[in-house]
Amino acid sequence: MTREEMIRQAEVIRQRDRFGSVSAEELAALPGTEQELYIDIGGGRKVHVYEERPDSLPDQAALILNFHGGGFIKGRTDRDRRYCCYLMQQLNCLVWDIDYCTAPEHPFPAAVEESYGIAVYAYSHAEELGIDRSRIAMAGHSAGGNLVAAACIKNAEQQEFSPCALLMEYFPADNTVNPIERLPPELQKNEFWVKRAQTEKLYTDFYVGTADPADPLCSPLKASSEVLGSFSPSLVISAGEDSLMEDTERFGHKLAAAGVTVTATRISEAMHGFTVNRTPGWEKALQLHCSFLKPYLA
Repeated sequence: MTREEMIRQAEVIRQRDRFGSVSAEELAALPGTEQELYIDIGGGRKVHVYEERPDSLPDQAALILNFHGGGFIKGRTDRDRRYCCYLMQQLNCLVWDIDYCTAPEHPFPAAVEESYGIAVYAYSHAEELGIDRSRIAMAGHSAGGNLVAAACIKNAEQQEFSPCALLMEYFPADNTVNPIERLPPELQKNEFWVKRAQTEKLYTDFYVGTADPADPLCSPLKASSEVLGSFSPSLVISAGEDSLMEDTERFGHKLAAAGVTVTATRISEAMHGFTVNRTPGWEKALQLHCSFLKPYLA
């Protein structure tokens, strides 16, 4: 498949939406103020950020850097905005929703570089942003969880930022695996699950491109225990009805084995993307997110 063919196919996939849009009324009722930013991270690269700011932000506020899902090929949605506004209101903090570049137009490692760059920027510019650099957390969902892990792996060597806490949920930790092979034998005969896995394979191929998928920045599960031991306290959530469940849980176990304080939870009734898409189990996830992050951001 040529690059042009991949882009055309990605554009078709981006038009699909199984979960529907957030209503205009609900968007209008969201708390706080949204502002679009373009953050210069150097090297001629600017990162698109949606800032969610509460009506009354305290001095030296906490900041959450949120990395949305979308299989590395889809951008930020109104459902992501709704999620960020919820965290902003519940934790009374600033939230940056990072609309990182997507594949196949920008394959690996472009999104990793942007994710790392925005974390470095927030940490190094905390004073002028009115942010307490000791209270900057990172949260990632699906592809975004992979990017949070990748940014922290890259940071293990360069040590340019120090998040107080990490949240990673239902994410691809090993892009060397064909998604169809992740399915248990009984589901490999199920048309729905096979078709879903084939779509996931497209996402992976678009993202990885010609790179080595075993690179730990692409497949965080391949990182050494020494590198993973540098991670901040982490919340790792898996979904029971998700082909990525085992990948997510293996990563959580490897983090814990490396000496990281890990809170690992499986929400058995949940499917992939449930937190942001508000499918079964989403209320449990939001409660976990807030109860985990609050001590680090308070």
